[in-house]
Amino acid sequence: MIKRKTRHGIIFLTVLAIITWLLPKSSSDSLNQPPARLDTQLNYALWDFNSQLLDKQGNINLQISSPLLRQVAQSEVATIESPQIRIKQVDQQWHITAESAIITADREYISLIGDVNMLRLNQISGETLNITTRDVMLKVTPRTASTESFVTIVQDGDRLDALGMNLDMINDNFELLNDVRAHYDIP
Repeated sequence: MIKRKTRHGIIFLTVLAIITWLLPKSSSDSLNQPPARLDTQLNYALWDFNSQLLDKQGNINLQISSPLLRQVAQSEVATIESPQIRIKQVDQQWHITAESAIITADREYISLIGDVNMLRLNQISGETLNITTRDVMLKVTPRTASTESFVTIVQDGDRLDALGMNLDMINDNFELLNDVRAHYDIP
């Protein structure tokens, strides 16, 4: 016959074994369940970033490349280091570089920050137009750019200097806003 102390010890150990077996099982079941509210918005960074915007025929209309893109989920704003933007039009191509850029969530506005160089190349005639300035707001769909900073435009040896500019890439015209000075190369 088993003594009363021994019987209580066996019952106690059995209950303890059952409890230790049930506890990990119930907690592992809760780990296997998906969380009720999963945050799908994540901050991320992309190295050697390259993005293309296509027209209705599938041709590349706009291309952005950069060594680093950072996306902040809460604001949905992307920042780019040393962006290189190519905008292709009928017979012209724009090459735009800047120190950095900020792209809005709707990808409609690109704020080019720091020194900005905008080079237009006519692929048929080979003519170039070079615009150097700072801090440009580029509107993607209407293909316009504007700045309030000092602007220098060089074409065929002629140079225009001004304070501020509005540029329409589609209609191929620009408006110089203030303190315009022209330097023409006489043939």
